[in-house]
Amino acid sequence: MSKNNGAVSEEIVAAITAAVESMTGKKVKAVRIKRSDAWAMAARA
Repeated sequence: MSKNNGAVSEEIVAAITAAVESMTGKKVKAVRIKRSDAWAMAARA
C-alpha cells in the first residue's frame, strides 16, 4: 500500500484499514481518507 496519506498518521491509516478489512472480510488495497470539517468542529466543541 502506498504511503500517500499526507497529514494523517500511519497508525490511524492502519486502524481504519484493519476495521474495513474486518467488516468486509476482504483484503483492502486502498483507503482514501478525506478531511471533514464537521469532525474537526466536533472535536473542538
